[in-house]
Amino acid sequence: MSLETDIALCSVTNAKAKEKLMNALMKAGVPYAEKWEKVSLRKRRHYNQAKEICIIITHRAKADLARAVIEGMSEDVKQSVVW
Repeated sequence: MSLETDIALCSVTNAKAKEKLMNALMKAGVPYAEKWEKVSLRKRRHYNQAKEICIIITHRAKADLARAVIEGMSEDVKQSVVW
């Protein structure tokens, strides 16, 4: 899903939070893809000490809906999201 119309929306630092987020996006009809990346030691402070992050990619036209879905989620999920 790596087209010019797609954007990297956010990163998720916790696998359980990512699963909840993906389910919420599916229910809202937001198309998405995920890409996993390893985090260097220097950048881990920015990503809550995560060794690996999941980057959520979505269509540019659905980005606002995706943000609204994420903002409406519980605190345990939102604290794992890095914008």
